[in-house]
Amino acid sequence: MATITEVAKLAGVSVKTVSRVMNNYEHISPKTRKKVEDAIQELSYAPSSIARQLRMGDSLSIGMIYGDPSSGYQSRLNHAVLKACSDARRYLAVELFDEKNMDWQKQVEDFLDRTKVTNMILVPPMCDSTDLHELLTRRQVNFVLISPSRAIAGASSIAMDDRRASREMINHFIELGHIRIGHISGHPDHVATLLRRQGYEEALHRAGIPLRDEYLESGRFRFRNALECADRMLQLDERPTAILAANDEMAAAVVMTANRLGIRVPEDLSVAGFDDTPIAKTIWPELTTVAQPFEDIAKAAVESMRTMKRTGLSVSETLILEHEVVIRASTGPAPE
Repeated sequence: MATITEVAKLAGVSVKTVSRVMNNYEHISPKTRKKVEDAIQELSYAPSSIARQLRMGDSLSIGMIYGDPSSGYQSRLNHAVLKACSDARRYLAVELFDEKNMDWQKQVEDFLDRTKVTNMILVPPMCDSTDLHELLTRRQVNFVLISPSRAIAGASSIAMDDRRASREMINHFIELGHIRIGHISGHPDHVATLLRRQGYEEALHRAGIPLRDEYLESGRFRFRNALECADRMLQLDERPTAILAANDEMAAAVVMTANRLGIRVPEDLSVAGFDDTPIAKTIWPELTTVAQPFEDIAKAAVESMRTMKRTGLSVSETLILEHEVVIRASTGPAPE
């Protein structure tokens, strides 16, 4: 496959001149333009559409930044967005982002300068950053929000109903006869943490089950943190018989801790998680969990970008997509 350098050599001009011809610069003499075009034809040179996009920037590009690529949630979402972009013949530029760095704005500016993206998908917790919204607006970058805590004017928001999903899972426990039900919540900066805890509390209140402080722990969406939370909760004199963790990694940590303590799942303890990430079907017993509609979320985000390109206007709307409570072997009747 020919390169732009080979085209320049055959035409007897610089690489910069070849690039200018390809990008239809006006101030190129007819003679020079013909030499370059003849060289391109002779060598059958086909410039990389991706490389050209990164040089020029256009509305086909979509950018994502996130801080924890190891999380099951981010992994599933990233794969779904990649697939949605591929189906829509778009390009995805992904960057690691240190949201705790005081110089976070420079990180974003550098990413935009390098990739020339004109569209962004913002995931939790960056989706709730007003400063980031203002920066992207100033740079004339369209953005779509995934699971934000509030709607933002000029931006589409896509989410599932975390609070309802949490209520449904607690109701599943209650239908199985459980009344001692614990909850390990996520990171306090994520709106999903608040909504999933609210659903937990609402379901207990509606069933007339008292809320017990010792049954509430914060695992910050981290496996290792959840190990410590589960250890404290499962060594109480009156331990819970069911635990809902705010993601699958933490639910897996509960199962591991129960195994270490000789507590059988689900005979002695029912465990459920959130998101239906790969670990939910990797551990034994397989996890009962709330399945996020990752593929639908990704398709809706990319389609929102298509709407922006077609109309030239940002769309302010909130789309709530349906989740699914997936019952597997980690939940069972309450022990007598």
